[in-house]
Amino acid sequence: MSIVLILVSIEINRGITFIDGFSSTYYEINAISVIVLNNSDYEKLNELEGKSLGINQNEDQENLTNALTDIREQLNSDTEYKDYNDWNSLADSLYNSDCDAIVVNEAYRSMLEENHQDFDTETKVIYQFEIKTETENIANDGAINDGVFDICITGIDTYGPVSTRSRSDVNMVMTVNMNTHKILLTGIPRDYYVTLDSKGAKDKLTHSGIYGVNETVNTIGNLLETEMDYYYRINFSSLVNVVDVLGGIDVYSDKTFVPHTNKSITIQEGINHMDGEMSLAFSRERYAYESGDNHRIKNQQDVMKAIINKLLTPSVLSNYQEVLEKVEGTFETNMSSDDIMSLIKKQLSDMQGYEIENQYLGGSGKRMSGGYSMPNSNLYYMIPDQDTIDSAIVKIRETEGTGN
Repeated sequence: MSIVLILVSIEINRGITFIDGFSSTYYEINAISVIVLNNSDYEKLNELEGKSLGINQNEDQENLTNALTDIREQLNSDTEYKDYNDWNSLADSLYNSDCDAIVVNEAYRSMLEENHQDFDTETKVIYQFEIKTETENIANDGAINDGVFDICITGIDTYGPVSTRSRSDVNMVMTVNMNTHKILLTGIPRDYYVTLDSKGAKDKLTHSGIYGVNETVNTIGNLLETEMDYYYRINFSSLVNVVDVLGGIDVYSDKTFVPHTNKSITIQEGINHMDGEMSLAFSRERYAYESGDNHRIKNQQDVMKAIINKLLTPSVLSNYQEVLEKVEGTFETNMSSDDIMSLIKKQLSDMQGYEIENQYLGGSGKRMSGGYSMPNSNLYYMIPDQDTIDSAIVKIRETEGTGN
């Protein structure tokens, strides 16, 4: 959705200044949260004075230490800090009232959900300490010039600033060939058992986001034997905002269900006119389907197609300035301003539509321990089917026009 927003509209004479806001971010934010149960009376940090806070000092020590220094300055010395050896014990301590709150980097939130799948709805954040960390720019500058490039789209499972470090819950590769007007979307399951690029160890793909966006991009590039020229990073707020700005989208559902993440919504079998929150709930749903994450990937790509189709309607194109202003700041990319301007000029010189094709990587589910991030926990992983990976690589090469 991000690449199309840029492709379809912008005035050349005002473009450089505007798009700098999308492409000049080379940092990530570690957000360390103080989390309490949703049914508790705690609303502010100072209400935890003299209470107990749970922590896990085995992980993320530097960021946790900085956050605890800030927290201790605001709470009196009677406040107790209890250390737990693993994420499961930390989450259990909150549910079992062994502590009143827990302190966790949002990047590790997924670890707490392994044994408490409703953690998001059963808890709330009452305080957050942010640490900004610079990241290396790994963009392949100039890749846009021949009109063929690959973009890693990573969707993190957070609201608010899209620069917040978190697990990569949505993972796609968009292969664009502007010469043939073809786009190939390659969907990768979040639980795919892959080798993390910088760790050299196996883990869920979604956990790569814990170690930064570059880790996700490089891990996916290695998996598909394809250099990722650029990345686009989006989050929950990005999707909600874009769909609402567009006035909603029309998406087909093959069944009626109440989304697990938003039980106030019912998605009907057939065509649904979705606002931002419904689009998000539809994109996140996996429990309603027998094939779980595989079907969720299909839904995500259906939502993306619907956004593209809506963006290309005359009513939206005629108001593109307003659309761009309203979505500013809701996604990030490492594509430089120069490359974005080259992209825009190419598209404006030949405003044809695109043939969009989908493909998905497959595999088989398995519960096991030994993953890099949670080695002692018995978790669900998807073991890759190498045939689907090989087939996907071939299709990417065909779309690129290289054929090898």
